[in-house]
Amino acid sequence: MRKSVLKSMVFGALSVMLVSMLVLTLVFFYSVKSNIVSETYADMNNCLENIRPLAKMSLDFTTRKMLMFFQASIQQFSNMTKYNLIVCESDGGIIWSDVEISNSEFEKYFYLSKSKFGKRPLMRTAGIFDDIYGGGTITSAEIVKSDSSDNFWYVFCSASAPSISSLFTNVLLEVMLMVLAALMFMAVFLYLITNSITSPLRKINSAVKAFSKGDFSRRVHYKSGNELGELADNINAMADSIENLERMRSDFVSDVSHELRTPMTSISGFVEGLLDGTIPKENSEKYLSIVLSESKRLSRLVNDLLNISRFDRGKTKLNRTDFNILELAKVILIKFESEVTKKDINVEFDSDSPECIVNADKDLYTQVLTNIVHNAVKFTNTGGTIRLKLSEKNNKCFFTVENSGKGIEKDKLNFIWERFYKTDDSRSTDKSGVGLGLYIVKRIIDAHGENIYVTSTPNVVTKFTFTAELSN
Repeated sequence: MRKSVLKSMVFGALSVMLVSMLVLTLVFFYSVKSNIVSETYADMNNCLENIRPLAKMSLDFTTRKMLMFFQASIQQFSNMTKYNLIVCESDGGIIWSDVEISNSEFEKYFYLSKSKFGKRPLMRTAGIFDDIYGGGTITSAEIVKSDSSDNFWYVFCSASAPSISSLFTNVLLEVMLMVLAALMFMAVFLYLITNSITSPLRKINSAVKAFSKGDFSRRVHYKSGNELGELADNINAMADSIENLERMRSDFVSDVSHELRTPMTSISGFVEGLLDGTIPKENSEKYLSIVLSESKRLSRLVNDLLNISRFDRGKTKLNRTDFNILELAKVILIKFESEVTKKDINVEFDSDSPECIVNADKDLYTQVLTNIVHNAVKFTNTGGTIRLKLSEKNNKCFFTVENSGKGIEKDKLNFIWERFYKTDDSRSTDKSGVGLGLYIVKRIIDAHGENIYVTSTPNVVTKFTFTAELSN
């Protein structure tokens, strides 16, 4: 069964919080308990400090009246305090006690407590007088000595443990209620936070599942300035690219099939006509030239596909040489002289210097210029203009090929470098290409570590600019 990320996150966070709260509560429990007990002992010691002068006076003036005065005073003191008091002589004889107990009954408790005094004037212990007071107690005791004789008394001050436990229980209950309230608040808070994270994740997951099934029309509808919003935008952009790639591949199969079928059909038909005599021998030269042209067309298509394969496999090696790229451009333009003349295109050159010597793979740059110039000729309007510009800057040669015509729409500029992409529908009715030329151009320029840019103003001009390293 698939687990809910939201539930897992909330449960995990609450578990961590609960354990943390329990640990903190236990630490608080022992801390409060220790503080309460310490404060109780401190208060009992203050009580003993107040009793000491009376006890010492009685020891120094050992008269019956002084003893009765001490007993009356300690009685009033006992009524004012919340503690239990017992005063006894050094041999255990009870001088005053707030509970009725005989000397013989008190003797066993006395000797048990006396063994814990040692040489210390103050003693803290718990549980010694539990049986006397009928419940848990903690006790603090002190030895009061006479200055005029060797006599001394023991003064015991005891506190009821249940009263301490009750105080501690009340504090603990308040703490637990606060912890419970904090957990409830954090549970709601965590749910809202995690839901704000998992909700877009569920949308993204749903869209990705649709992509895995071939449905690239799905989009993630989530807008936010955070990382999830950026992820949603990137996934939508990826879907756009994949959808466009699938369309281009479908068009490529159709286009390549057509490109291969058309020349093959022509070649096959003309050769058969020449062989069976359907085509007169006096016309054989004309039709053989057509066969040759179609064969070259097939060869170009196959070469383009092989070049792409080499680029994809990283098998392309650069053979850098120094050459005049301006002269190369003029030679390439001559190859398209018939098309330029046919469309009455005006060709212009604009260069900073009569020559521009670059260091690059001449064969590959020949292909770059051929593909770009071919596109310029093909998409220039009749009677239009092609302008070639060269400039040098920062040890780079900037070569620009611009042509008038319909241009490229802005939303399609990002796709022209992709394989199999055709802009014919936006630039011309010409359908002869299969969308490989500019892809190959981009790969060649990238292989040289150079840059290529394109700008287009629809129905005005389109400019392709690429760079080449100047020869030293």
